Amino acid sequence: MNTSKIITLGGKITLDDISQLDQTIDISLEIENLKEDLFQATFPCGQILDIGWYPEFSTYGSFVISLIRNQDWQNPTHCEKAKNWAELKIALENILKNLES
Repeated sequence: MNTSKIITLGGKITLDDISQLDQTIDISLEIENLKEDLFQATFPCGQILDIGWYPEFSTYGSFVISLIRNQDWQNPTHCEKAKNWAELKIALENILKNLES
């Protein structure tokens, strides 16, 4: 996962297990590594970018990419799902467009 845009937008990466995954292979080959807590970054505007796989370790799961404001995890300001690496890239770009500075 390319984290340069996150850093450029002022994000501080606090968890990055997603970069350890092989993003060149089919997602089903990484199922044993797909967990709820894969990536998190905080931003100066008080927002959190969170990426996880739900349900974890399940072939029926998907990435959930959430933008959290004011620690309100129950009501993300923006949330998208992705079933594979290509969809994750697009969803992440969409989420980053919603960051408030």
